[in-house]
Formats: sequence, structure tokens, C-alpha cells
Amino acid sequence: MESNTNQSSSVTKIVVGIVAVLLCCALVVIVAAGVIMYQAAQQIPPLDDFPPQDFPTDDSSTPLPVPTLDRTSPDSISADTLDTLNNTLVPENDPYELACRLKAICDVPRTVPGKAYKVGDKENFWISNSDTAEHHQITATLLYITPHSYFWAEEGASVDEGDMKRLMDTFENEIYPTDREFFGEESNPGIDGDPHIFVIYASGLGRNVAGYFNSSDSFNPLVKEFSNAHETYMLSTTQNLADEYTYGVLAHEFVHMIQFASDRNDVSWLGEGFAEVGVFINGYDVGGKDWVYTSNPDLQLTTWGDSVSNNGPHYGQAFLFLTYFLDRFGEDATKALTSNPENDISSVDDT
Repeated sequence: MESNTNQSSSVTKIVVGIVAVLLCCALVVIVAAGVIMYQAAQQIPPLDDFPPQDFPTDDSSTPLPVPTLDRTSPDSISADTLDTLNNTLVPENDPYELACRLKAICDVPRTVPGKAYKVGDKENFWISNSDTAEHHQITATLLYITPHSYFWAEEGASVDEGDMKRLMDTFENEIYPTDREFFGEESNPGIDGDPHIFVIYASGLGRNVAGYFNSSDSFNPLVKEFSNAHETYMLSTTQNLADEYTYGVLAHEFVHMIQFASDRNDVSWLGEGFAEVGVFINGYDVGGKDWVYTSNPDLQLTTWGDSVSNNGPHYGQAFLFLTYFLDRFGEDATKALTSNPENDISSVDDT
């Protein structure tokens, strides 16, 4: 391939010339900038030429007086009120007495006539919704019977028969005797004269409710409007009947039923804590409530929240305290605590 050498030589000379011109221009700019900066520096006076400045001070202000607190000595405070509170026995809530005294509904029977049920029977039940604090009535069908329980399912609920029977057989043969041996007995035969516990599988209990025992169901509907008049607890249709957690729910709610028969006016933290112990002694997991507490441990043990959805840490705290009590003092002492007639922390001190 041939090339034109004369043309290449001319291009090279032109490029060299342009570069030389640019270098000269840059040098001129640098020199000019240096001259300008030097002249400007010569015009700035030295710091010593500035006269000292005097700033006025205000010495007329006076310091504020230090406040003093006038506190009464603790030794001079009367303990009469505290003694009165400590020595006053709060009576149990008796709806029959209240109905007579406040509504003039008196001499209400403590029991209601029972029925003989068979599989396939239908019955209406009141359901309480924790989200709305409202009640609604459902129709449920009796699907299974054991010696101590009925399993009812709301119409339209999806129920796997095998899972349901395994759940209720486990309740009958394991959970029922375990809870009763440790915590005591429920009201039996109860308000309806029937030794069976009604387990009602229903919807609409509330978005954070897996199940509940409602003590109102143990009273005559004449004094408790929405009473089902059976020893009853509800199981939410959100619960998978094959899930181990559902087994724990049955163990938990049965403890509440037993507690209602033995010490109905005890405080929530003890009641819920012992219900979780019921889950534990039956070999089921408490659903992570203990872990939830450890992530938020800045709680007062003897309090309880107003919202169901925010009480997870309280459940875990009460459970951990009572399992510590069980581990530290043993089964006999813990059983004594469950049946102690004192309430709140006083029952712990008294055991």
C-alpha cells in the first residue's frame, strides 16, 4: 500500500505550531495572575494595624434564687389508708346479686335446663367480637362428641373431619386430665347440668383472637344477656385444626375455665400467665410470646394492657415469671399459688 510522505510532514509542522502557541498563551495567563495576586496582597494592612475593641459588659444582673422543696417526712404520713387497702377483701363480681340490686331482677335460677345432644344437632350461639365489642349470633352444627366435650362448627365453616377428631381426642385424653390435675376442676356439671364442654368453631371473634373463654356463658341469660348458658369456649376458624398451636389454644382456654370456678376475680396477668403455663405443661409451644417479651422487657409485671393486639409482651412476661416460679419452688408450690384465694402479687407473697 502506498502513502503520501510530503502531506504527512506538513500536518506535523502545523500541529507543532499550534501547541507552541497554546503554551505561550498559558504562560502569559499564569504570569498575569501572579502579578494581580501580588498587588492585592500588598494592599491588605497587617493585623497589628487594627485597634483593640472594647465590648461592654453588664454587671447589673443578679443570680436567681435557688428553689427549696418543702417535703413532708415519710415517717409523719399516716399509713391508715394503705392499711385499709391492704386489709380490704374485694368481693367477687356476682351478677345475680347485681341484677337484683340494680335491676330488680331477683331470684334468678343458678342453672338452666340442659339438653341431650347428638351429632348433627344444630344450636344457636352468641359470639363476641373483640374488634368491635359487639355480639352476634351464629348457627352451629354438632360434629363430634367425647365423654367431656362437644365440638360444634359454624355453618359454612371448613372442617377436616380427621383433624377435628384428632384434636378433640387429644383434648379428651391428654389436655383435659393434665389441666385438671394441675389447676383443679371446672364447674361440673355446670350451669346446664351437662358435664360436656362446648367447643365452638366460629368466625368473627376478632382479628387477633385465636380463641376465648367467656365467663358470661356460665350465667343465666336473665342476668347476662349474651350468655350461651353452657361451659363454653370459642375457637376461631382462622385456626388450622391440625396445627399444634390450636392444641395449645384448647389447653390455654381450659385453664381459664378452671380458674373461673376456683378464683374468678384474680387479675389478668396471673390468669393469662397460668393459662400459658397450661400450654407449657401439655408440651405445646406458647407461640413466641416469651420471645416477644424479651424484645420489649421494659414492662411492669403486675399490669395488663387494654388492647388484645398489644398484650403479647405481657403474656410472655407473666409466663416466664410463673415458669420461673415453677422451676424455683416446684410443682406443689405452684399448684398452691393457683388456688390461693389472695389476688395479684399478694397471692405470690402469701404462697
